[in-house]
Amino acid sequence: MRSNVELVVEYEPRLVEEATLLALRGAEAEPAFRRQRDRLYEIADPEAREARFRALHAAWFERLGLGRTIGQALGERMSVVRAARACVVASAASPRQEGAELFVRPPEEGTREADRRSVVLRLRPERLLAAPQLLEFLRHELLHIADMLDPCFAYEPWLPSVDAGPANRELLKDRYRVLWDAYVDGRLSRLGWAPAGVRAERLSEFRRAFPALGERAEALFERFFSAASLRHAELMAFAVDPASGPGRCSLCRFPTHTFEPEPHRLADTVRERIRSDFPEWEPAAGLCLQCADLYRARSVSPSSERSCHAG
Repeated sequence: MRSNVELVVEYEPRLVEEATLLALRGAEAEPAFRRQRDRLYEIADPEAREARFRALHAAWFERLGLGRTIGQALGERMSVVRAARACVVASAASPRQEGAELFVRPPEEGTREADRRSVVLRLRPERLLAAPQLLEFLRHELLHIADMLDPCFAYEPWLPSVDAGPANRELLKDRYRVLWDAYVDGRLSRLGWAPAGVRAERLSEFRRAFPALGERAEALFERFFSAASLRHAELMAFAVDPASGPGRCSLCRFPTHTFEPEPHRLADTVRERIRSDFPEWEPAAGLCLQCADLYRARSVSPSSERSCHAG
């Protein structure tokens, strides 16, 4: 099958069958489907019969539009479409197995790099019946894949060497996942593509993953959730040692552990003041608390501005 974009989308037959049967259960079209399906049992040759069953399920899958949301999500993420040969949509047995993976075959002479890559989406059949929730899920998963393909993100598929055994490696993997999810969902939120409450959910995960941060947790979380551009190495360095070093303010460029918690909620007058000095600045870039306080004071009155400059 093909989506509405230039990428081959291959569906696992078992997923197609199970999703089709679920979608038709109790539907007006179910009797017509059952009559067509029952006639196929009359085919004596097992291989021919199985091929006809697959064709029937695929036809109804297409007719019911069960692959439409996948096509939409891929169409929104053209960097993934251009960089891969195919997208394989396979069945997942549980929610924990659901997700997207990028597979890359070893290089071969004369083979384009994109032809070596395949994206695998693992979904439960019932996922395909809930289009809005499926689209949110796919947007999140495909942005992870887009990051992996982005040279600026510079993804590396292995962990740095750490001591203290496998327990620490699992802790590191979980911390990195929390940071990357925050970075992904922050960008999706600014596009209006993330579910309501996702910031609070990601912040809660961040606090659990980094309990030692205490009161600094929210400000440091915002560094990832509000970032417009981060690199794999930055996420990994923080995951390995959150206390190893502060971030830098996008305005004054001084190191800091204290960022403005919600720069997107700064008053319009404050943002205008910042952009008068830094035309390219956006709230997603963040800023330190000291700079935020300075621009807040400058927005209040001339006397406050003179006081801040004197300080």
